[in-house]
Amino acid sequence: MTIFAATEGRPLPPPLSRRLFGLFVALQVAFAVAALYLPSTIFAMAAFGIAGGIYLVGVLIWPWIIVPAVVVTTALDITGQLIKKTGIGIPVTGFHLSLMLMALGIFTNTCLRRRFTFPAFELKGPLFLLWGTMAFSLTYTPALAEGTVGVMRTLALIAFLYGTQVMVDTRQAVNLVVIAMGASMIGGAILAVAQIMSEKFYLPASFVIAVGANAPRASGTFHNPNTFGTFLMCGVVFLFALLVNHRFPKWKGIFLLVSLAAAGAGLITTFSRSNWVAAAVGIVAALIYARKLRYLIWVGLGGLAAILAVKEFVPFADHIFQRFVSIFTLLTDFGEAGRESGSARLYFIIAGLEMWLDHPILGAGWRAFPMLFDQYKPVGFPAWVPTKESHTLAANMLAELGLVGLTASAWIVWRVFRRGIGAARRAADPYLRAVLVGLLCMFLAFQISLSATADFSNNFLWFFTGMIFAVIHLIEREAGPASP
Repeated sequence: MTIFAATEGRPLPPPLSRRLFGLFVALQVAFAVAALYLPSTIFAMAAFGIAGGIYLVGVLIWPWIIVPAVVVTTALDITGQLIKKTGIGIPVTGFHLSLMLMALGIFTNTCLRRRFTFPAFELKGPLFLLWGTMAFSLTYTPALAEGTVGVMRTLALIAFLYGTQVMVDTRQAVNLVVIAMGASMIGGAILAVAQIMSEKFYLPASFVIAVGANAPRASGTFHNPNTFGTFLMCGVVFLFALLVNHRFPKWKGIFLLVSLAAAGAGLITTFSRSNWVAAAVGIVAALIYARKLRYLIWVGLGGLAAILAVKEFVPFADHIFQRFVSIFTLLTDFGEAGRESGSARLYFIIAGLEMWLDHPILGAGWRAFPMLFDQYKPVGFPAWVPTKESHTLAANMLAELGLVGLTASAWIVWRVFRRGIGAARRAADPYLRAVLVGLLCMFLAFQISLSATADFSNNFLWFFTGMIFAVIHLIEREAGPASP
């Protein structure tokens, strides 16, 4: 009677299915036999196939588990190219496969769950104004083929942004983004430090010297050290903002701190001045929001320690110091020998403004800048600088899409900050608030980086912009919708 009384009113656990248990035991025995008697190659292929099948099924049930693949394939960049030459000039990469799996997972999951409601696409107005201007410019751009590819790529990135917003709809998905970022920062930084110490790079020294440097720069797995710097800058700002705005359990805090330290060391080895400045702005923004500006001195001492460590182990550490100092002497040393890279950026801005004055409303057309640059190249532009690409996104937008394109770009930035800051103020969950603040600080730092890189199609820019609205909707699901 005592036993019955203790369990009365509580549902008993379902009985164990003997058939399922027997199947489980049989699978374990079969796996053990295969491991012992099958050739290692066949066994490895079978195990890989089973694991891949399970993962694909998991993507259909929980689309957000594709997040690590999105982050990793973005980090692989040039080394992740599966087919280097295609008819449209764009290589097929691992990221393209991840994007396809992400779309398939979202579509299948939507059908399985019979989902009829989706989050509001709050950037649809400015994004489609921007994309519509780009598409219309194909009627007059001198770079029709390349411009068409760019327009279609931008449409895919818009879908990627909204797909991220749809996919990341749980706290588990947000956690996976944080873990994937931390792990990828460690991996990327290890490769960067190994490259700088061994002087073995994916980019030849001749390329780097041609664009104004006098020593090779770590590029990780990327096609450009500045793009690699942008990748590491995102990790530095995001992880730092998380750590100063939320108290994590000890082991999680150690993981994030190690990832942050690795990303910071890797960022130094890229020699990317624009991303050094962007990281500094993002860090200060995170400290201001956390009301911990008193920690700025510790951040400075940490950066100094990293520079001294690099100086101790890197063969050409003096070049790092020279690059750092050149940030503050860009205008005073304009046009001087050894400052070709910085001077060229200012020349590109001047050319972009001249191009805009001739095409003020709709611009010269998408991807027209490199085609028309020789006509607008200022006197004194270094003849040995091979690139004709604008390195400032605002100047590039003005030149190619005119005032309409620049207005759409500014509208996007304003909408992101307006919605993000408002949601952060209302957030009741301290962890989600810290993640949102980290994403906003990263978005701010990205705007600084884009002033000297113009990396408009950077996967991370679109992924984390989608993440901002995904986290906003998670916060509002708990706190209730914002009042009009």
